[in-house]
Amino acid sequence: MKYTFFSSCLFFAFSTCAFAQSTPSEFAEMSFQDLLDVNVNDSSDELNERKWTVSLQFKAAEFDGYMIDDSEVSLADVLFNPGEDTRTGKNFPVVPTVINQYAKIVQIGYQVQKDIKLGLQIPLIRQETDHVSVVPGYDEFLISSEGLGDVVVTGLYELASTDGYSIWLSGGVSFPTGSIDEQGDTPRAAGDQQLPYTMQLGSGTFDFPVEIGFQNKGRYPFSVMFSARIRSGDNDRNYRLGNNYELNSKYNFIISQSTTLFAGAEFSYADAIHGRDEEITVEGQFPYPAGITNPDLYGGSKVRLFGGINHSVADWLQLQLSGSKPVYQHLNGPQPKELWRFGFQMTTFF
Repeated sequence: MKYTFFSSCLFFAFSTCAFAQSTPSEFAEMSFQDLLDVNVNDSSDELNERKWTVSLQFKAAEFDGYMIDDSEVSLADVLFNPGEDTRTGKNFPVVPTVINQYAKIVQIGYQVQKDIKLGLQIPLIRQETDHVSVVPGYDEFLISSEGLGDVVVTGLYELASTDGYSIWLSGGVSFPTGSIDEQGDTPRAAGDQQLPYTMQLGSGTFDFPVEIGFQNKGRYPFSVMFSARIRSGDNDRNYRLGNNYELNSKYNFIISQSTTLFAGAEFSYADAIHGRDEEITVEGQFPYPAGITNPDLYGGSKVRLFGGINHSVADWLQLQLSGSKPVYQHLNGPQPKELWRFGFQMTTFF
């Protein structure tokens, strides 16, 4: 039965980058497998002649509730109420309640030769965050940001390929095209001010993603992949996002020549943010008006389960649905916890 690596790797777009409290930039980061559509399982002349792939992907994620380490805490524990609570570094006068992230991502892949591929990723991002606060006039409010994220250029080299397995290595550069100067009306002062890290569209730095993966071949392919994204230097606002690391494994169930189910698990770890943006702090003993303005309250680890379906509508068009949910989170908190992620993708190759 014919089986392409394309069918086995599409799901990674929705299963990777399972970082802790994620910025929109991190939310839009993709797996190279998905980006480059590495075809290592099907050597048919027809598919090998198709050097281009173009994909359009839609992603959504929701965060709600709070965690400190691996324990859940209530919103009342995180919200500081003057006259009732003692202010600490773990409670705040402004608290996000629900965070929704959305991304539309265009991916273009080109096969230079049999074992080398190049890829380009262009993300458009939107985030909406509901808040509650004890500041008069801002009891409940919504902040949003949207625009172009960080553009990524990648290359992949297939280290080894036999009838039984394939090993590949990927590397690339993420360019700081996403804005880190997004503003909005917050309780910090009158009018628009600099928004927290979670509302910025890019990292502001040149970042270097790398990935190495292994896949066996056959009717029920199994894959294991390790990936990392290394940040470089500080951005213009004197901070940099934390490095991200992930170990990912999945199993495919080929239902028919056109339909494949997949399921898997992943472990991810993210560093806290290094440095800080002084414009989102306030004067006094407690400089952080909200947890999302404290760079130390980012990062942590997660274990997520994911699954989905790939379906070939035609020999030039494939569709995918996928979803994932964390089953364990250990977060530098108090930090918003992730509830779920969902994705849909359309891919054509020619």
